Amino acid sequence: MKDFKDKVAVITGGGGGIGRAMALQLASEGCNLALADISEEGLLESVKQLESYNVKVSHHVVDVTSRERMEAFPAEVLAIHGKVNILANNAGITLQKTFEGHSIEDWEFALGINLWGVIYGSKVFLPALKESAKAGRGNAHIINMSSLAAFMGMPNTASYSATKAAVRTISETLWAELHGDNVGVTSVHPGAIKTNIMRAHLESSTNLKVATETANKVEKFAMPPQKCVAKILNAVKKDKQRVVIGVDAKIVEILKRFLPSAIHKPFAKQFAKDKG
Repeated sequence: MKDFKDKVAVITGGGGGIGRAMALQLASEGCNLALADISEEGLLESVKQLESYNVKVSHHVVDVTSRERMEAFPAEVLAIHGKVNILANNAGITLQKTFEGHSIEDWEFALGINLWGVIYGSKVFLPALKESAKAGRGNAHIINMSSLAAFMGMPNTASYSATKAAVRTISETLWAELHGDNVGVTSVHPGAIKTNIMRAHLESSTNLKVATETANKVEKFAMPPQKCVAKILNAVKKDKQRVVIGVDAKIVEILKRFLPSAIHKPFAKQFAKDKG
């Protein structure tokens, strides 16, 4: 996709964080937007920040875990915008809990947003994306937000790592299957980004003290979402199958590749120490 001018992008999780930063960057390049989020308050703030841009913006209160709501979503977007060129499956959450501390409800919650949200989004918008792709390569693209956690399972991130690894493999499958249909697919693997994702469900953590300390440490070196989005959109323009963002993500990927078992030892030692 050489440019975003006059394209239409659907962004889930558009009420804040990376989703809002992506909306602002796309709008600055002339892209029209359909923003979705479960929080209407967040959506309205995003819409407010987009008022100065000369693009069409619609907002949709959407629970990405709801199959019924997601199936109705494309018709709303097409009625307003007439087409879809970009789908950013961005909505996501993380729970800082041990596997033992995860309830079945926790798993259902995480899987619903991080995994089913991506499955539903890709499934329901694929017909519209393929229709846009008929005009040629560069007219349709799926952006799936994975994570450095997709490369390895770490303590206190069982549901997050599992869902992000699944998003990575689904993205690889979609890339292969849709390549001939001129629909691009990019799997995004960011490291620490300065958003509210780690603090949104902090109070439910298995060990609140450790979870808070972890969030504080991560925020010190986390990348601004605007910088992350610039790298994502550059990858889309270059039709990259995946993009690893941040020094931390690149280090984890390399270490896991060359030290597939040994890399887990320091995490196990730290977990045992935190456990006391």
